[in-house]
Amino acid sequence: MSLADNIYYTLKNRILRGELRPGTALREEYLSDELQVSRTPLRKALTQLMAEGYLVKGKDRTLRIPQISEGELMDTLEARRLLEIASVERATLRAAKEDIDRIEHFIWDEEEAMRLHDNVLVSSLDRMFHNYLGQISGNRVYCDFISQVGYKISLFLALSNTLGEVINEALKEHRDILYAIKLRMPERAGTAMKLHLDNVEKRILESIRCEEERSNDSNEIPARRSRRNFPKVKA
Repeated sequence: MSLADNIYYTLKNRILRGELRPGTALREEYLSDELQVSRTPLRKALTQLMAEGYLVKGKDRTLRIPQISEGELMDTLEARRLLEIASVERATLRAAKEDIDRIEHFIWDEEEAMRLHDNVLVSSLDRMFHNYLGQISGNRVYCDFISQVGYKISLFLALSNTLGEVINEALKEHRDILYAIKLRMPERAGTAMKLHLDNVEKRILESIRCEEERSNDSNEIPARRSRRNFPKVKA
């Protein structure tokens, strides 16, 4: 793994763990000092994070962790529902035994990643679970769009800080989907997927609103004037 890759995964993991919150500025000079790396691999890592949507460039050209747009979130989740409910119903009728075994392994791996608090891996395995169901459906358009939407969902989960203990709830919902596939009951699988995606939406929105309430409460308390240190990023 190259130095740029190490920097990329270090920063991405901090974002996925909620250690770098929406709106946080990432300045090259500070990051270079914190990570003790040169600007060239750092810029490569930051460019990759920008390409994936984990960083945006403001009008002042400063890179920041993006804020969640509730409108974009709702549009994305609505599209995801339509795609994945139809996809899982088709997948239920087409899944071979090896497909079912692989889905089960995704869930086992998710549980282990959560136990290790590896949010990058949790996020990746969650995408793989949903993408594989799209693949089994046999509809390439479903598969392609589910993959595209999946990256946005991963970003929303990270920015809303819902990749922590609540993942336990998502894993139970994944198991309910798998159980319906094992029973070869497409309607039940579609219902389980809808419930899962509804709950994902609910968890994200609740987290966003709690964060807004905490922010409003802190603004009501007179803050001492002090120099804010940039959050340390471990290499």
